[in-house]
Amino acid sequence: MIWVSWRQHRSQAIAALSLLAALAVFAILVSTSMRIAFSHDGLAACLARSEGTGCPAATTAFMNSFDSVVNMSFWGVLLVVPGLIGVIIGAPLLGRELELGTWRLAWSQTVPRTRWLATQLAIVTAALVLLGAAATAVITWYREPMDRLTGHFVNRAYDFEGLVLTAYILCAFGFAVLAGLLLRRTVAAMVAAFAPWLVIRLVVEFIIRPRFQAPLTLRQSCPQGCHATMGLDTVPPQTGHIGDWVLGVSINAGKQVITTYQPASRFWHFQSIEAGIFVALTAAAFGATIWLLHRRAAWTT
Repeated sequence: MIWVSWRQHRSQAIAALSLLAALAVFAILVSTSMRIAFSHDGLAACLARSEGTGCPAATTAFMNSFDSVVNMSFWGVLLVVPGLIGVIIGAPLLGRELELGTWRLAWSQTVPRTRWLATQLAIVTAALVLLGAAATAVITWYREPMDRLTGHFVNRAYDFEGLVLTAYILCAFGFAVLAGLLLRRTVAAMVAAFAPWLVIRLVVEFIIRPRFQAPLTLRQSCPQGCHATMGLDTVPPQTGHIGDWVLGVSINAGKQVITTYQPASRFWHFQSIEAGIFVALTAAAFGATIWLLHRRAAWTT
């Protein structure tokens, strides 16, 4: 079974490794210049001494030079890449067998079809976990200088560092395997799996994630009049602590700034909750696929 699985998925494995290699090359090229600039401007000492308040010109220059490359380009591209990886690998697993009729050979051997599917899912899932972990490690290393200025809670860092990137890939893979069984067409399964994955991804990111835990509130008096700035990507943020996720800033009667935020210390707690949501969806898709394949002989007629 392991040899058969390798033969079936080797082209996808080679493509995934090539993508990871390209990511590593890009990370080395950009991160090297970032680290040189970070060291040359003395930002490490400034951050340790004053949380960035003592060197506003240097931090602003660094952000202007690298923020668009490090943050915007990555977030725009990688927003959909985990889903594409998952559906491209997952849809053919059953969809291709049913579309081409090769299930008659694959499932007529001594290995029962449910065991065949469980083995395939286990092998490919393990490979995707390794891929996601490696990509996360590369991106985390690549972003390290920028993370020291913004923390890990900004969307463009949060989505690619920690646990969630791997969970995104697994969820798309699970949806695609189930869609391949139901639709019996590889391309149709890719589309049918990617659409709900993307909707769930966006809903979790922009609606549910800020509510994983009740935010904290900071009230700051300013007798001479208040001026509020959101400080989402500034150093330091409105709370005065790098890495805090500022959700909103308002002025009360012109004399008090009210800031709601998620503290930086909650990063791994939030990562665990969000990764758990997507892993649970993956497990549900796997369970439904195995149950349907086991119970419905009509799928293969």
